[in-house]
Amino acid sequence: MPEPPEIRQELAEERRELKEAVADLRGELDEKAQQGKKLAVVVGVATGAAVLTNLALKLTRRRD
Repeated sequence: MPEPPEIRQELAEERRELKEAVADLRGELDEKAQQGKKLAVVVGVATGAAVLTNLALKLTRRRD
């Protein structure tokens, strides 16, 4: 059975590895969140363009 100092050292190493893993995951989540924001902007612009195009077509048809 390991002595208490060895157990403390193992726990400290595990804790360090977990902190690094959490930091990596946070970085990945931040990156995905930024990608999601960009996608939302693109979808919003595309939707706005579609609505304006539809409106322009309706106005053109009313003139004829």
